Amino acid sequence: MRTTETLTYTNERGESIVFSPASSYHVNFKDVTGLSDVRNAIYSTNSMGQDGDTYLGYRIESRDIDIVGHIKERDKAAVQNLRRTLNRILNPQYEATLTYEFGDFKRVIGCKIDDAPIFKRKKIFEQFTVQLSCLNPFWREEAETREDIATWIGGFEFPVPHGLEITEGWQIGYRQPSLIVNVFNSGDVKSGIRIEFRALGALTNPQLLNVDTQEFIKLNIELEAGDVLTVSTGYGEKAVKLKRGGITSDAFRYLDVDSSYLQLAVGDNLFRYSAETNAENLEVSIYHNNLYLGV
Repeated sequence: MRTTETLTYTNERGESIVFSPASSYHVNFKDVTGLSDVRNAIYSTNSMGQDGDTYLGYRIESRDIDIVGHIKERDKAAVQNLRRTLNRILNPQYEATLTYEFGDFKRVIGCKIDDAPIFKRKKIFEQFTVQLSCLNPFWREEAETREDIATWIGGFEFPVPHGLEITEGWQIGYRQPSLIVNVFNSGDVKSGIRIEFRALGALTNPQLLNVDTQEFIKLNIELEAGDVLTVSTGYGEKAVKLKRGGITSDAFRYLDVDSSYLQLAVGDNLFRYSAETNAENLEVSIYHNNLYLGV
């Protein structure tokens, strides 16, 4: 069976439109632009008597994706229904995601409708154009990657093949001994992370340290058993939340003034966790998205 490319637009209500050669919204992917190209803005300065410019920095600009296709239907009533469906789901008021698939390969990007779909009558099939703006230009994998530093590991699984026998020294689980974890960023650019500190018992001032750069995030707070402290460092997503007793509250005030919003460099990143007291009561997980320049 021949593998085909597909684009699936899904709005925040969970409604979807599939664009592909096999869909009623037929798309030939040579007529889709913006999937793999990015625009880079370079900033520089110059002064009188200087030859050339002095480099200051750069930014990757937002991504525009244009989808041109045809409604693969000749019956006028059916065409009208498909047009209405397209207009309803591609509502500019809704947040949305665009998913690219080719066989087992899948990438996702957040998007907004730039303009309402544009329709043109052609000799056989009606043509449509969908214009999307992706303010965050990076594609990502469908699910976050999770790395655990301090956690409990199960000691056995069900079903037990030869019966369950309790012997001296028998353990149902054990605590992962390492204080350091390597978080590998397989994406094309650096990315923010989401750190989850979970308290198994009382502890104070949890911290996560980047072993290579010596940057750290520290929270000056006393945690109780069951508390979950979450820190997000992504651009535009910076947040500190404390969940205690089933209630989530803002916890920015506990962030140490010398803390840095840790980012994942491309490749290996070594992190070490600690706490000022009772570090053995702390579990730490790091979540991140690998970010890509194209599909």
